[in-house]
Amino acid sequence: MARIYRIHIVNISTKDLNLLAVFDALMIERSVSRAAVRLALSQPAVSHALGRLRRDFGDDLFVRSAKGMTPTPHATALAERVSEVLLQAQTLYVEASSFTPEHATARLAVGTTDYVEALLLPLLLPYLSHHAPAVTTLFRPTPGDLPKAQLESGALDLAIAGFYGDLPEGFFKRALFNETYVCVVRNDHRKVVKKLTLDTFVSLEHLLVSPHGDMLGAVDHALKKKRLARRVVAGVGNFHSPGAIVASTDYIVTVPLRLAKMYVKTHPVKYFDPPLPVPGFTVLMVWHARTHRSPLHAWFRGVIEELLRH
Repeated sequence: MARIYRIHIVNISTKDLNLLAVFDALMIERSVSRAAVRLALSQPAVSHALGRLRRDFGDDLFVRSAKGMTPTPHATALAERVSEVLLQAQTLYVEASSFTPEHATARLAVGTTDYVEALLLPLLLPYLSHHAPAVTTLFRPTPGDLPKAQLESGALDLAIAGFYGDLPEGFFKRALFNETYVCVVRNDHRKVVKKLTLDTFVSLEHLLVSPHGDMLGAVDHALKKKRLARRVVAGVGNFHSPGAIVASTDYIVTVPLRLAKMYVKTHPVKYFDPPLPVPGFTVLMVWHARTHRSPLHAWFRGVIEELLRH
């Protein structure tokens, strides 16, 4: 019959791992006074630490002799493993403090909209290829709310959008840029030639970009203040298809200015300022406390902020 060995699990939270550094210094110096100098501690502090080490390991560990503090067989057996533990701990702190993007290997997940993707990826991907070739990114679409659970679990490292409200506890944010709205129609639109009047605006059929899935937007709230309303013929769940739709119809769509500029590059469309005040919005970058102090994530957030700022 096979013998069953039982392993006694020690609650490491009750142990002071700083004592291992005292053990290592005593093993090297074989003297309490010299170990104290090595550790920049007082001699009584080292003597007290040795007493605690003896209690923890159930052994004298070091005994006085003519040659100083002589290690016991148990201390000699522990010495190499203690040195390895200290070296591993030092490596952890050195790695954290000496983060360099060019040597980083990681996959970072970002939840955002196709609008932000189109703004950011043409800038971010060449930057990463040059400065951090082993860092890859995964962009995922987000619905109309903060992806709280994904950020908490680590499924997402960042969320970027312009429709996040107040953040729950444990989350951080940074404003990336402010955005304004413009109205987009096709180049040869019969009703919108050189300017867009309020009467014409209200008379047209509208597309609505609706990440939340509702049929009311900032324009509707602005019109309501003037006791006016528009006819929305369709709500669209993404930012990019409206460019193609208005290019071949008489519809109008109100979108962020940066997006309209992208439409102009790829479709026969033009844009105008809205004929009434429509409040803009701020695009935010949001992350969880889980990654707040990570050198990798702090660097990545800084890169995104710098790229989108310019």
